[in-house]
Amino acid sequence: MTSLVERYGPFLVALFATLLIYYFKTDLVSAAAEKKVDFANLYSAVFNWSSIQTGFVFGIFGYVAGKSGGFIEAIKSTPEMSLFLTYTKRAIYLGFALTFFCIFLTVMSFNIGVGAPWKFHIFAAFSFLSLWGFLAFLRVAYIFGDILRVKDRTRVPG
Repeated sequence: MTSLVERYGPFLVALFATLLIYYFKTDLVSAAAEKKVDFANLYSAVFNWSSIQTGFVFGIFGYVAGKSGGFIEAIKSTPEMSLFLTYTKRAIYLGFALTFFCIFLTVMSFNIGVGAPWKFHIFAAFSFLSLWGFLAFLRVAYIFGDILRVKDRTRVPG
């Protein structure tokens, strides 16, 4: 049975962090309005990271889905591998969504301290997706590392 932390941890941690962002909403908006905080570099950094992460996770998916023989072939039809592939697909989708979301935020010079209050909600959604996507990527990378640690049996003909 998969642990609850593995299955729901990335989502719940991102949700908790987003609740903290809402708790500190006034301070964040004030700091952005006074130009003490500028999130433009954050948007750019998340864009760079999410585009690289997406390619990496897509490579993992291709490797696992296309591998024949050995340990991966032996576990392909298990519920655990099905769950791992679900995690992998989710990390890919989150990476794509983040990449496009960051393009919008960067091009628009998105500032939560200027303009309408709805901008903070967009920033909170960005923060949630960013953290969820990063933790989903870490989960996939960690499990993939565990899968690769299992050595295939070498059989000596004879």
